[in-house]
Amino acid sequence: MIRTAVTTAALAAVTAACTSGGTSSEGSAPPQSLGAVRLVAYNDCDDLLAELRERAAENVGPWGFGGAMPMMMEDSARAEVSPSQTKQAPDHSTTNVHEAGVDEPDLVKTDGNRVITVTDGTLRIIDTATRKVTATLDLAQDGRPAAPADLLVSGDRALVLFRGGDIMYKAIGPIGDTRYVLVDLAGEPKIMGTVKPRGTYVDARMVGSTIRIVTRDQPEIMLPQPRDGASEAERLRTNQEAVRRAPVDAWLPEIEITDASGAVRKDTVACERVSHPADYTGTSLLTVHTIDLAKGITAAGTDPISLAADGDIVYGTGTSLYVASNPRWWRPIPMPVETPAPA
Repeated sequence: MIRTAVTTAALAAVTAACTSGGTSSEGSAPPQSLGAVRLVAYNDCDDLLAELRERAAENVGPWGFGGAMPMMMEDSARAEVSPSQTKQAPDHSTTNVHEAGVDEPDLVKTDGNRVITVTDGTLRIIDTATRKVTATLDLAQDGRPAAPADLLVSGDRALVLFRGGDIMYKAIGPIGDTRYVLVDLAGEPKIMGTVKPRGTYVDARMVGSTIRIVTRDQPEIMLPQPRDGASEAERLRTNQEAVRRAPVDAWLPEIEITDASGAVRKDTVACERVSHPADYTGTSLLTVHTIDLAKGITAAGTDPISLAADGDIVYGTGTSLYVASNPRWWRPIPMPVETPAPA
């Protein structure tokens, strides 16, 4: 029986990039009213696999699942504060708080007594009274160049969000993986645990001490090497056949969790925790991870839920988390047309 997916994150996904019916004369999709977004869970793993295979086969191109890279519009991501909002400001300022009670990641955080920052893979704690660095913690991964990172802090706990993935940063070569590192700030800072999801970091929001992190993941499907001289239509058919043979593990996101002792365990998002909107491509999954800084990383791991959809913008309130796609930042892959050979 199909059931409506209900999640603790109250996740609402706006899949404009998947559902856009065309583009305007200026080349961008016109605004659409999506109405009520209803997320539905799959019946079982067989149902999930059959639907994802078919959707992905319809959307794979002759060169794979590639497409235009989303461009983050930094100016629009920052909240503007009016003069009237600053009248009752505390002695120290918080960072990036657009919604009351909802904190956003930033590379600098402060509680008024200390400033916590992370640059080049090193976390630093600075005393606000003396303006001196009182502690540092190296979070670099295996000697690789450190990825850009953001912070969320609650009490004496911090979560460092390393972006990782396929971006290039200060080196001609791959940087570290996407990682979420839990740090104890009391006394000498130390690592309490690390979460390594498959995929790339999108964004996060914190309410109270609870953080919800969104990652985006493409299916891991090995597409065959085309023969020399193969047409785009032939490449497309070959890729579609490979997608229709792919196992369910190609889509289900994996999470690697390391605790304070160094013990490692691996989890996979269960089929019953994956849902989908009415229309989707099957070429991307969004996963919401939950970490309560007050409790740390528990036996439940990150309690992940996944959604078969594309998304690159996160917005949160005290009760809801929204993930959206902007069709201006994505372009459909043109499908090749088979041209008959001349007689």
